Amino acid sequence: MGTDLRRLDGVEKVRGTAPYAYDQPVDDPVYLYPVQSSIAKGSISRIDTAAAASIDGVIAVLTHENAPRLAVGEDAEYAVLQGPEVGFRGQFVGAVIARTPQAARHAASLVLVHYEAQEHDVFLTAQHPGLYAPAQANGGIATDTSVGDVEAALADAAVVIDHSYRTPAEHNNPMEPHTTVAVWSGGELTLYDSTQGVHPVRQAMAPLFSLEPGQVHVIAPHVGGGFGSKGLPHAHVVLAALAAKCSNGRPVKFALTRQQMFALAGYRTPTIQHVRLGATVDGRLTAISQEAVAQTSRIKEFVEPTAEPARMMYAAGNRRTTHRVAALDVPIPSWMRAPGGVSRDVRPGSRHGRAGRGLRAGSDRAADPQRTGHRSRFRQAVLQPPPARMPRRRRRALRLGEAFGGAAQPARGPVAGGAGRRRCYVSVQPHRRERRADRIQCRFHPHGADRRG
Repeated sequence: MGTDLRRLDGVEKVRGTAPYAYDQPVDDPVYLYPVQSSIAKGSISRIDTAAAASIDGVIAVLTHENAPRLAVGEDAEYAVLQGPEVGFRGQFVGAVIARTPQAARHAASLVLVHYEAQEHDVFLTAQHPGLYAPAQANGGIATDTSVGDVEAALADAAVVIDHSYRTPAEHNNPMEPHTTVAVWSGGELTLYDSTQGVHPVRQAMAPLFSLEPGQVHVIAPHVGGGFGSKGLPHAHVVLAALAAKCSNGRPVKFALTRQQMFALAGYRTPTIQHVRLGATVDGRLTAISQEAVAQTSRIKEFVEPTAEPARMMYAAGNRRTTHRVAALDVPIPSWMRAPGGVSRDVRPGSRHGRAGRGLRAGSDRAADPQRTGHRSRFRQAVLQPPPARMPRRRRRALRLGEAFGGAAQPARGPVAGGAGRRRCYVSVQPHRRERRADRIQCRFHPHGADRRG
């Protein structure tokens, strides 16, 4: 404690000399570039590789028709080039091995794939007919929990919040893309891999290639970011190892492009969350209901534990949380920065912070928000001269604000150089007046849209 320790890899990383997966010095390497599906669901009816094979420097063109066979188990993500079926847009349907990365990429663009497309389903909705309750969420989290009587508590609560939220898909894009260099030697497989876990890579690859774990060597001295997406191996590792079986004994280098990572490196699934909160007039929670809906891939299930934090972070005697999933024809979700952490943690807390604003109509307290005791939740607008030290742009915004009957009201005004309108809300937090006399909230809406941000 208290000792200034030197980071082991700090000097190499700062100087730019740290060798990452793609930088590993291997003898006479060749390069791999994939062919990806252009449809979301269906099968390959015919694939023409003649033009690609004729390019100078091309060593082999792999498809499901000539790729080495794998001992694939239940994990369909690893069944790379093992059949004509297509489960999502961007799936590997072929690959080119060449002496240069430029030749491999050009040849891959010449592979002609003909499909028998099927009707696909890629849109997540709260009422999706295929929603189901999974056996568990990622990490062994229970699918549903229930404590107390949520419905009765909500019916009796002085304050009720009932709202649905959507969070978007978020994609992993660490500084170093997902990269693998594969080498076969003496019946053993060596992988220089950009991974956060060498043992999971070994455990996944060994049975696929009918090897003992000791015959698979995974080397990852440095990792250029991962956000969890490199915690488990993905399909590109399998494809690199397959290609190395067809490269005449030469090492194969394979790095996903930024565009390819959106379909092949995992992502945080979008969610739809129906949140209901019941509270007393002083903001104490009495009921929590969080119903989370997410998507997974039809070919491999991954369930975000979206509602897990509500089970332990909020003290309420009545709690209910559920997870429902729709299996769609989409890429496979996976870990991303503590799986589901962003999408799951924000919802109950964000609404609880505004609980006082949800007083039921007709309540005597609804007419007098100050009686709730939530001084920080209710702000009264006041019209004051702009403080002299206030930045010029904020003084101009403040002049646009007005106070009507003691409640913050929008004020529209022209915005120089723009075609939109700016809505400004001027407010005061009474208990912070001595530190900050003004507070401005502005939202800019293009084309004059009139929405409260």
